[in-house]
Amino acid sequence: MIETLKSRLGQLHTRTVETPLFNPVFQLGHELSRDLEAGKVTLSTIQAIVADMECEAQLSRAARLHRLVGPVATSDNQAALAKLAQGNSPSFQDFRAAWGHPLLHCVFTAHPTFLLSRLQADAVAAAASFGEVSKSFVCSTSSDRDEISLNTEHEEALAGLTRAAAARDEIVGILLGIAAQNWPDEWQTLRPLPFRLASWVGYDMDGRTDIGWETSIRYRREEKSAKLKSYANSLTKIAAGHPLADTLIGAATHAAEMAALFARDLSDPAALSDAANQLTQEGPDKLLSLQPIIDQLDADSQKAEIKTAKALRVLTCAMRADGLGMGWIHFRVNSSQLHNAIRRRIDPDNTLDLSSRTALQRIRQLIEEAEPLHSNFAALAIENTTAVRQFLAMAQILRHVDADAPIRMLIAECEEP
Repeated sequence: MIETLKSRLGQLHTRTVETPLFNPVFQLGHELSRDLEAGKVTLSTIQAIVADMECEAQLSRAARLHRLVGPVATSDNQAALAKLAQGNSPSFQDFRAAWGHPLLHCVFTAHPTFLLSRLQADAVAAAASFGEVSKSFVCSTSSDRDEISLNTEHEEALAGLTRAAAARDEIVGILLGIAAQNWPDEWQTLRPLPFRLASWVGYDMDGRTDIGWETSIRYRREEKSAKLKSYANSLTKIAAGHPLADTLIGAATHAAEMAALFARDLSDPAALSDAANQLTQEGPDKLLSLQPIIDQLDADSQKAEIKTAKALRVLTCAMRADGLGMGWIHFRVNSSQLHNAIRRRIDPDNTLDLSSRTALQRIRQLIEEAEPLHSNFAALAIENTTAVRQFLAMAQILRHVDADAPIRMLIAECEEP
């Protein structure tokens, strides 16, 4: 049946040469509807046709993705990386310079494929990864669509960040192994950072209305909790019973509790006050910097045997790279949102061209005269300008969640930067 329809579509397509406005797809659908009315085709037949075509499309997608990614066996990847690292650095200084800064900044965004269910997407990805592009592997999953929400987008981004971090840690381990073999007296000063991870899922206000400031605070807290648990698990595997593992777990539990507070409805001033008071309250589990832990683990590695020392160094490299989160975060607004915030300060009557020299001079003057101000969650709650609210949220994250990791601010739709 499918081949018959394809053949008919080809015949109809030839008519566009004489009649450019003719729509062969519309015409084929019209003919199918007539056959359905006449009883020549049943709904079950059409359903089977759709299922077959859907399977064909998934197979095509998986095959194309497999060609694009070109999966390589892990052992082959490890060997190629080791060979590359060994051959390009005649001295330790060269080696440290080559691998001590990110060669890639990988930002995870949230643009899900709406045509596939989550099970279908996983099947296509697995087929592309393992080269199993077959009907039994790709087309046997449910096509029931999942409800795509901000939470599911965030979950998928975190899953990707987790896998990427594991790959980075493996690369760091290889690099440290090479350094330990070639430069046994210097290797512990190496801090490899092959690539940087980041995400803007939950922090991107460009065209989104489902992200509030409390969402960003909650997500960053959830990420902090997940990352601290990961650090604690890694440390326990390296050195069972290490006292810093309890410190990390305590901080992870505290972060999860704070995230739960900001998952509530904070429109009630009492609820907001309670959440803000608990988040800003000082305590032993309110970990804002990993630097003391990094320093202690680095000191431990100096006294450990080579295998343990290398594992500890991999862990501290991950801590330096990601901080108290799954990676760096990128806040994003569009230029009009930023213009609205700026205009409120320099041109409340909306009479000035913001790209004019007069406006730019006024902005420079305001920057020169600016005095730092303390902000709090009450300011976040009453601020109605998106861009200002984003900056206030950033200040609270740096002050109460992670004091070390920089935050990037992106401005979209900057035709006139």
